[in-house]
Amino acid sequence: MISHPTAYAFLIFNMALWGSTLVVARATYEIIPPLALAFWRWVVAVVVLLPFVWKQLPAATDYLRQSWRSLLVLCVAMVVGSTLAVVSVNYTTALNASLINGSQPAITALVAFVVIRERLELVRGIGIAIAFVGIVVMIAQGDIDILRSMRFNVGDLVMVIAVVAWAVYAVELHRKEDQPGSEVLLFFIAVSGLIGVLPFYVVETIYIREFVPSWPGIAAIFYISFFASILAVGLWNVAIRSVGATRAAQFINLIPVFGATFAMIFLRERLYLFHIAGALLVFAGIFLAIRKRAASRAERSAA
Repeated sequence: MISHPTAYAFLIFNMALWGSTLVVARATYEIIPPLALAFWRWVVAVVVLLPFVWKQLPAATDYLRQSWRSLLVLCVAMVVGSTLAVVSVNYTTALNASLINGSQPAITALVAFVVIRERLELVRGIGIAIAFVGIVVMIAQGDIDILRSMRFNVGDLVMVIAVVAWAVYAVELHRKEDQPGSEVLLFFIAVSGLIGVLPFYVVETIYIREFVPSWPGIAAIFYISFFASILAVGLWNVAIRSVGATRAAQFINLIPVFGATFAMIFLRERLYLFHIAGALLVFAGIFLAIRKRAASRAERSAA
């Protein structure tokens, strides 16, 4: 297991990669359909990873037979989260998707409470509630009429579901200790993504829009395949095993910072007042949760 400072450095770099991924997907959404991008990213990941994990696969089959349910949850959660994130930026801005992604620490804490009954103190619960209010403010664009009529942007709602899926992945990864190595786990995720997305990709190609290969589209596939599906997920797995799911999730606060910055620089997207208000509420809620945990640790150390 790597040291905590190294894990934190991995997490910072990881958040920059994930923040840029949403921007790349948004920049090319008119060139490559979302499910085509989701499918081919996993194809490239499988091809790249196979030579590195080939010798480890026979040993990994024992784990697959014994713990296939846990592995299935991990694979489905990561594939669903990654796929829906790509779909979301076809209907909303990269800036919106990035800021909504910043709510993942609060959602991870809530999922940990529901799944593994991790203790949820009052202040931490209030923080989660405030963070959810921030999400609603961003999704409703600060307009009470949108909230009353429930006319939300479908892309924003899809991104919320993606964040929930990633939170499930983070909690399950930290909860289960008897897992294969990071490279093998990532290979299983990539294979699951290839198989799981394939039928939806076929439907998209036949009934919605066909992917016509072009250099920008191919470049987007390789960028997201290598940096988001291999390097970033691999670093994320290593970091979670070192510092834990809840602590690692706090670094996801950097995704909206990187994502919003990249979106404004490269896509010329505008930052509105409701973005700022919603993001401040999300960060305030997360701060309450972090502050409470820090105080609890200090009290235990003193005792």
